[in-house]
Amino acid sequence: MKYLLTLFITVFSFLPLAQAAKYEENTHYEVIKEVATQEPEVMEYFSYFCPHCYKFYPFVAQIKERVDPGVTFKKNHVEFLGGDMGPELTRAFAVAEVLKVEPELSQAMFSAIHDKKQRMANVDDVKAVFETIGINGEKYDSVAKSFSVNGKLKQMARNTEQAEIRGTPAIVVNGKYKVIARSVPSLEEYSALVNYLVKKTD
Repeated sequence: MKYLLTLFITVFSFLPLAQAAKYEENTHYEVIKEVATQEPEVMEYFSYFCPHCYKFYPFVAQIKERVDPGVTFKKNHVEFLGGDMGPELTRAFAVAEVLKVEPELSQAMFSAIHDKKQRMANVDDVKAVFETIGINGEKYDSVAKSFSVNGKLKQMARNTEQAEIRGTPAIVVNGKYKVIARSVPSLEEYSALVNYLVKKTD
C-alpha cells in the first residue's frame, strides 16, 4: 500500500491500456461474497489512526470522479486500530454521519492525529476535535449513545467481519469484490479497476 500511495503522490499520465486490461481474480481482486449488492457501491474501510488512510483520503475523491455516475461511495471505520480508542473513534465517525458533518470531522480528525500529533486518549480528546468543527461536547453526548449511532456501530462491525478486513485502507466494490491494491500502481489504473468491478455481473 505504501508503494501505491507513493505512486499516487507522483503525477501519473493516463495509461490508455489501463481500462482495456484484463483483470483477474486473486491477482487484481478477491471475491469475498457470493452475492453482490443490488445497487453499485464502493465501500472504503479505514481508520483515523491509520497513516496510510490519511494519505489515501484525498485520492478517494479523485477515484469517485473517474468512476461512472450513479455509484454510491460509502465509508466504514474499523475498530481494530488504536487499541481501546479504536471503538471510540468508530463511534465518533458514526456521530459525524448522523450529524451530517462527516467530511468536516474526517478532515479535522486526520489533521489532529497526523499533522498536529494530538493524542486521542479519551472521549474528551475526541470532543475537542468536534469543537473545532462547531459541535460542542453536549451535542456530541446527546447523539453518541443514540439508537442511530449504535445501529451504525453494529453495521460497521458486521461489515468489517464479513469482508474479512485485516488492514486499511481497503476498498470493497458491490459488497463482493475486494481490491488488491498492490496490483494497480497508479490512480488511473486503480480507478479503472474499480470501474470494472462496479460493472462486473458474474
